[in-house]
Amino acid sequence: MFYLLTSDCAMILALDLDDTLLCTDKSVSPANRAALRRWQEHGHEVIVATGRPPRNVAAVLPTEILDVPRIVYNGAQAIVDGTIVYDNPIPTADVRFMLEWTAEHVPDWYVGLEIGDQLFVNRHFAKAGPFEVADLMSLSDLPAAKMLFFFPDGRREIAPLLAALPPTTRALVTPKFSLVQLCAGSADKAHALAYLVGCNERTLADVVAIGDDINDIEMVRCCGLGIAVENALPEVKAVATWITADANDDGVALAIGRLLTTGASLAAD
Repeated sequence: MFYLLTSDCAMILALDLDDTLLCTDKSVSPANRAALRRWQEHGHEVIVATGRPPRNVAAVLPTEILDVPRIVYNGAQAIVDGTIVYDNPIPTADVRFMLEWTAEHVPDWYVGLEIGDQLFVNRHFAKAGPFEVADLMSLSDLPAAKMLFFFPDGRREIAPLLAALPPTTRALVTPKFSLVQLCAGSADKAHALAYLVGCNERTLADVVAIGDDINDIEMVRCCGLGIAVENALPEVKAVATWITADANDDGVALAIGRLLTTGASLAAD
């Protein structure tokens, strides 16, 4: 795909947060903030695309993109102006099945459900951030954006868990974290992006995506231009059109600068 930077063709930047826009210390560098301002001053758009729950997004966003559309929960939801406009939860039958499987096979595991921007867990454990201990089965009829398996002492053997997954639910497993996340089978950032841009009669061909982790693979692969930061997993780099600098070295700023400067030649590099 090629971009032509013309006055009547605004580009859309889909931007992951952790380890992409955000540095390791969760800050946004001055260079990245300045680049985002330049991007917007040229009439281009930004969509945040993160695995975070909605409640954990605003606190890390710079003011330049505080009010832009947000894809959260790895693509299970999209939020515009504070309203959920796209929702793709795990099928309730799958949630019940996996809770039953857990109770039978790994009853000592820590399990959580993300429901209504709140984390419910099956029992208390040392974890950062707020959560509520609850009987998860009693909540299983409510739409869950994510089901999570926490391993505070290191990830256990998860092959049986992955083998037990229903076909309409998928797992996200990354070496960056010990936890395992379950989402609906079609819940990913690319599907949510396609919905958002489609509302304005645009397509993924109009989107530049920048990411680093397992949950970024689909959007980096499917968008018109996919960019991986240098610190990205090999699986993300493998589907990217090109690679920018590390998140700690202003990779987003360098990518935006290159896009604004040379535009259409990028995809050929």
